[in-house]
Amino acid sequence: MSGFKMRKRLVLAAIETTYGTDASPTAAANAILTRTVQVTPLAGEDIERNLLRSYYGNSQALAGEKHVELTMEVELAGSGEAGTAPGWGVLLRACGFAETAEVGVDVAYNPITDGEESISCWIHRDGVLHKFTGGRGSVRFDLGVNNIPYMTFTFLGLLGTISNTSMPTTADYSPWQVPVPVTQANTTALTLHGSSVSFSQLTLDMAVEAVKHQVVGSDSSIKIVDRAPSGTAVIEEPQLSTLNLYQKARDAVTGALALTHGKTAGNIIEISAPKVGTASPTEQDRNGVQMLSVPLTINPDTGNDELVITVK
Repeated sequence: MSGFKMRKRLVLAAIETTYGTDASPTAAANAILTRTVQVTPLAGEDIERNLLRSYYGNSQALAGEKHVELTMEVELAGSGEAGTAPGWGVLLRACGFAETAEVGVDVAYNPITDGEESISCWIHRDGVLHKFTGGRGSVRFDLGVNNIPYMTFTFLGLLGTISNTSMPTTADYSPWQVPVPVTQANTTALTLHGSSVSFSQLTLDMAVEAVKHQVVGSDSSIKIVDRAPSGTAVIEEPQLSTLNLYQKARDAVTGALALTHGKTAGNIIEISAPKVGTASPTEQDRNGVQMLSVPLTINPDTGNDELVITVK
C-alpha cells in the first residue's frame, strides 16, 4: 500500500465511559465531518543527555513519553431537529462543556469546571490509522460575513496504536446538517452591551488549558486545568451616543453579547455571553467603511456561564 491521498481523511470520535479506555468509535455511529485535519502522531519532547566529552557532537537523546495532538475544523450547524444534539456535540463535551438537552426544544452547551468528559479518537489518513484515548482540548468559533461559520478544535490525547488500516467506506454523515453562510438573511446583528451593531467578523476562543499530566505512580492523563476565553468583534463603528466603546474600554465596563445564526428550526445556533469586557478598539477599513476591531474578554457571571451555545 502506497501513494496515500491527502484529501482522504476520516475522523471518528466517541465519548469514553471510563477515562482512557478506548470507546471504539465506528464509522456508522461516530463519524466527524471535517474541513481540515492535522494530526501530530508523536508529540512531546525527547530527553537530551547533554554529555561532556573530549570531542564535540550530539549526545544520543532518549525517547520521552509521547502523546497525540489533533487540530481540525468543523462546520457550525444544527442537528436538523430541535432538541437533538449535533454531531459536533461530543467534541464540545471533550472541551469542558456540559450538554443539556430539552426534547423538541433545544440543546445547550455551557462550560464546566469539574467532571469534564473525554473522547477516544480514531484518525484515518487514507491508509494510516492513528488512535488516541483520553482526549481533551479547546475550541474556537469563527463567524465571518459571507462565509461558512466553523469551529477549530485542538485536542491532546494519550498515545494509541499507529497502523496501516484501510479507511472505512461506511461513514454516516447524516447527523451533520448543511450550514448556512453568515449573511444578512441568515444572521442577526450582534448585540454588544445592549446595543445592536453590524459586524463582519466574530471570533470567540475558549482558550481551554489542556495539559498532559505525567507522574510516577499513576497513569498519564490529559487534564483541563483552566480556561481564559477571549475574542474579537469587527463591527461598523457606531455613534458614540449608541455605543461608546472608548469610554467602556477606559472604564473596564462589562456587558452582554448575543448573536443568533440560522432561521430554520433544527439549524439555529444561539451564542450568548453575559459579562463581556471590551478593550481598546482599533480602526479597520472594509470597502471604504470605517470599522472597529474590538478585543473581547469573556468573563463568567455566576460561574460556568461565560459562553453558552444553544442549538435550536
